[in-house]
Amino acid sequence: MVRRHLLSAVMLGTLCACNNASSDPAAPPPERDLAADEGPNGAMTYYGKKIEVDCGDVAIPPRPDGRPVDDLRGLRLGVALETAIRFAQCPKGDEADSVMLEGDGPTLRRDQAGLKIRNFVRIATGTHKPRWGATDVLNFDPRTKLETVDAQWSLYADGMPGQEKVYALWLVQPFAQGEQPTIASQVAALEGKYGKPSLAGDRGEMFWLYGPDGKPLPEFDREKLRQCSNGIAIYGTQMNWRPDCGLTIVAQVDVAYDNPQLAQSVQVAMIDAAAYYDYEVNRFPAERDALRAGQAGQAGANKGAEL
Repeated sequence: MVRRHLLSAVMLGTLCACNNASSDPAAPPPERDLAADEGPNGAMTYYGKKIEVDCGDVAIPPRPDGRPVDDLRGLRLGVALETAIRFAQCPKGDEADSVMLEGDGPTLRRDQAGLKIRNFVRIATGTHKPRWGATDVLNFDPRTKLETVDAQWSLYADGMPGQEKVYALWLVQPFAQGEQPTIASQVAALEGKYGKPSLAGDRGEMFWLYGPDGKPLPEFDREKLRQCSNGIAIYGTQMNWRPDCGLTIVAQVDVAYDNPQLAQSVQVAMIDAAAYYDYEVNRFPAERDALRAGQAGQAGANKGAEL
């Protein structure tokens, strides 16, 4: 059985290892209006609010021994959403100029019982413009708010309110004119991090595909490789989750417009299809119903109408 879902966002990719920030990883930091004499600085929302980010240490759980490499720049699937947000806002532990847009993403067709679940966040980092521009209600892209863009993260999460965890990641890293690396160097960097690809796509995509047990899918099973390669789209248009596919990583090195030997950007996306299938099909309904029952139990003490 396959669960399919469309995502409305462009997403993100390269590789390093960094840690980042917050005192309470589960609690969103406060937001405020900019002061009259204050320009955009540090972490901002797409709507011009300053986010008071605390870039203290953020704990990213280590990868278990024997499991495949499953991180983007050190950020792993399964961490708390707020931890992932602060990781993106605080590269290498320091607050960066960034713009965050929340909620402009997928909506699952399921009974959420009115729960306000934070499912989708995009964060672009770079340098701010001198002044905050008007919000474009027709083009929700946090990159448009920045003077220069270093990276854009997209985070897909699920879970009970306040307990959301990241189930899919996208990262895009563009390269400025004159700073573009070679295509060969970026392909080598990807293979150095993730190993030899399981599959090559028709448009130059590189896929690393694993089963639910964490073992690489066999090269001879072309049909299974094809099925599992559909786990996540590099351009952020679709996710598929199913119980017989595990970690899926896809990368694309985009060719520079004026030189086919240079890279314009690198994009990487990943999902653990079996892990999300398990949560969505097996665990979410039970957690939702337990929360409903708890709310009903609390409401039982309320005084009703006087009849």
